[in-house]
Amino acid sequence: MTQSQAIDVPGWRQRTSIDVPLRHPNRQDLLHEQWQRRLGHLSHVRLLRLPPDRTRGVHRTRVERRLVGEVAVSRQFSDPIEGTSGSGETDGRADLVAVHVIRSGSLRIEDTGRRADLGPGALCIRDLHTSWQFAYTAPTDCSVLILPRAGLLQHLYRTRLPALTVAPAAAPESRLLLAHLDAAWSLAEQLGPEATQAAGEAMAMLLTGLIRTHAPVALPPQSLRAAATAYADSRLRDPDLAPATIARALNVSVRTLHRAFADGETVMAYVRRRRLEGARRELDRPGSPYTVADVAARWQFADSSHFRRAYRGTYGQRPSATG
Repeated sequence: MTQSQAIDVPGWRQRTSIDVPLRHPNRQDLLHEQWQRRLGHLSHVRLLRLPPDRTRGVHRTRVERRLVGEVAVSRQFSDPIEGTSGSGETDGRADLVAVHVIRSGSLRIEDTGRRADLGPGALCIRDLHTSWQFAYTAPTDCSVLILPRAGLLQHLYRTRLPALTVAPAAAPESRLLLAHLDAAWSLAEQLGPEATQAAGEAMAMLLTGLIRTHAPVALPPQSLRAAATAYADSRLRDPDLAPATIARALNVSVRTLHRAFADGETVMAYVRRRRLEGARRELDRPGSPYTVADVAARWQFADSSHFRRAYRGTYGQRPSATG
């Protein structure tokens, strides 16, 4: 049974609030209990927790929700909170898409290899076939749409639904969607069932237009490899350089990144080789002020012994013999 089949009264509305004292000794259990009792309809949220560093005052969540055809539309306010949404392709809850429009505050969402930090004026569309970590990192006011994937896929035709699409709310496609959303929200109590259903279908169509315009373009393997090596070259001395950070910067999954390197050296083998080249240049520079240990540290080798072994294995000589 879909949400609109379960509740078919035109203009149906629900207002919900959650208040959790942050000093409560069982505050996480209290949050879970209130969430299940009052917001259990948000079934795409699998796990919810209060940030461990917030221990004073009261956590507040406010939700006003309406149904527009098959689309559940919410206006939400939440103090900082984090959790998991989406559940993978084997769960019925995955047959949904979530749309967030941030009016104030901030939302961080990420999966393996992808991360987006969204502030005021940002809009994002997430396929809940993917399991997402999310966090409101500040008190956040936003609009949220939850709709069936099928409602988008029938309009996208042969276009694959991206896992994540991010667009500015000021973009023309976003403005058209948001204007329709505002009109449908304000007229919900005056529309009959047929008009309400049509308004929901129009939202799905407008979302597909937004996806077609703003979805990330998939790079062919050679172009992706070139983009990845260029990104790595610009950050060779960054201690956090890793496949996950490279994939996140290029808006692809770690698996996709590894596939782009499948016909040669791995992505981290490339990074290691380029770091060794940089270290060799520094050691070979006349009057270089750096010791072997300094160079090893500067180019992110675990220690000077590891650096010496890697250097000798590549160049056939000790690093101190260079030059």
